[in-house]
Amino acid sequence: MAAEQPATFQQLASKHQVCAAALVYIKAGQIQEPQFASGCEGSAMPDASSIFQAASLGKPVFAYAVLRLAAQGKLALDEPLLQYLPQGYQHASRPGDKSSAHDLVSDPRLQKVTARMVLQHTAGLPNWESGKLRFESEPGSRWQYSGEGYMLLQAAVESITGMDLEAWMQQTVFAPLGMQHSSYQPGKAWQAQLIAGSLRGNALSLRPPRYAVAAASLHTSIGDYARFVQAVLQDSALQQQILAHPVTTDQANQLEWGLGWGLSLTHGATPAPLLWHWGNNYGYRAFVIAAPDSGDAMVLLTNSDQGLKLAPALTASIIPGELSLFQFSMLGLKPGIMCQILDRC
Repeated sequence: MAAEQPATFQQLASKHQVCAAALVYIKAGQIQEPQFASGCEGSAMPDASSIFQAASLGKPVFAYAVLRLAAQGKLALDEPLLQYLPQGYQHASRPGDKSSAHDLVSDPRLQKVTARMVLQHTAGLPNWESGKLRFESEPGSRWQYSGEGYMLLQAAVESITGMDLEAWMQQTVFAPLGMQHSSYQPGKAWQAQLIAGSLRGNALSLRPPRYAVAAASLHTSIGDYARFVQAVLQDSALQQQILAHPVTTDQANQLEWGLGWGLSLTHGATPAPLLWHWGNNYGYRAFVIAAPDSGDAMVLLTNSDQGLKLAPALTASIIPGELSLFQFSMLGLKPGIMCQILDRC
């Protein structure tokens, strides 16, 4: 009896009612031809110009820029971020909206938070907080996923550079890497290319973000994000920075966290961890995984709350074996376990 053939990208999208999805593989450092799928009746097929909300996939991109700033000697990874914010840190109740209700954070623990802690999610801050910002643990004591930490780091970077996040990222990352369809704050000119989100196959009416948020608002195309991943795979010095001194995230599933990336330690016998991240915005899911030792990677962008269900099978096409990272509770893929935290980033 012939072996059962793995499901195609289109078959997976149809099975899980993912209305629009874009996929690209990188093999030995070379970007392959992107693939597209539409799994909902009546939904338009995306293409190379389609722009998705990438959500938390913006965190590794921001981290890439932060590490460049550190390499220039303009930001010290292990010094308190407050030294770059002489007026203190004003926490906004709505991420990125400096005009929204805010509080000047007075907790003395803020003086301990460094850029390294933020990038490794050990700052002790919650994921998101609409009220007064509070600490949930001592800075540096344990891993705890935090979009709020990235907001603090964003404020420090904007203070150091004298530029807002969008302008700085365009200058530092997007333009140099040829990422012409990427933005943390897309304007009206992008409307025709933006893919609307969906929940269980039902289209959502969403507006582009009014504010650039490093942790949450990246919009990008599949080709653009592939160029970013390729740049990471080609930079061995950057990889050493990302992988140095990781913190434990989920010991049972052999997960750690480096600077801006999750690290999976289950890739066969190789000592090099896999780099990975997921994105979860309302009506969107995204996923990226890369193997620095081989130069192989996969990027998935979808406009569906079901989109992460495609990731395990698609990853297996380029990274053989069953990866325990897909048992991580925050992905919401383990049977019987709901996502414990809504990753609005």
